[in-house]
Amino acid sequence: MKQVIQNNRRKIVSFLTLLVIFILWEISLTLFDVSKIVLIKPSAIISRLVTDRDIIFGELLYTITEIIPGWIIGNFLGFIVAVLIYRSKNLSKSLVRTSVLINSIPLIALTAILGGIMGTGKDLKIVIVSLLLFFPMFITTLTQLSCIDQNQKDLLYSYSATDKEILFKVLLPKSLPLILNTVKVSVVTAIFTAITAEFFGGYGGIGIFILSKKGLYNLELVWASIFAIAIFGSIFYFTVGFVQQKLTPWHQS
Repeated sequence: MKQVIQNNRRKIVSFLTLLVIFILWEISLTLFDVSKIVLIKPSAIISRLVTDRDIIFGELLYTITEIIPGWIIGNFLGFIVAVLIYRSKNLSKSLVRTSVLINSIPLIALTAILGGIMGTGKDLKIVIVSLLLFFPMFITTLTQLSCIDQNQKDLLYSYSATDKEILFKVLLPKSLPLILNTVKVSVVTAIFTAITAEFFGGYGGIGIFILSKKGLYNLELVWASIFAIAIFGSIFYFTVGFVQQKLTPWHQS
């Protein structure tokens, strides 16, 4: 039992901290009789999440079909492009400059620009998520694959190593922990980007649902939707983290 607690100490501490926050939140709102317009009790939020779960998770599922494809496409393309061009310094520098330019465009403006071309449907959100995840993955992979000096390369060449062998047997294994860490962190970015993009138009999704219920001052449903997003985000993030640990057991991120 002690060993189990020791191995899961961080998780236990995180859970207890979250539990204490919810308890204090509930007690504070009860004691001080705070208006529901300002803040909602956790008990009321959870109750609404249960009673309206079909509607809330139905809208969340729509958004998930934007998040997951965008997350996969953005990370995959960023990784593949970096692997293909990491040896070409001029092309790499050009794409890095492009990434800085695109990432400096506010999400609102990017949504408006692409929305005028593609419309405000699901495809737009997938493209925006993919685009914003592409460049962090591209830059991370490119930086990691370039972290080998000429002397190290010459040593490997002296052992008759080919560029392909250096890539697959040295550079990629060395880079894998940080690349997977970027994949994990991108989960949060993907969720935030998809939901924010929904605020500016669309045919469904949890972002539009939150915006509509906020306009009707149905704040219990708004908070319940936020809780649903938090639940999905936590499951998604920790699932990716679990896969990361299995793929890189030698590295503690």
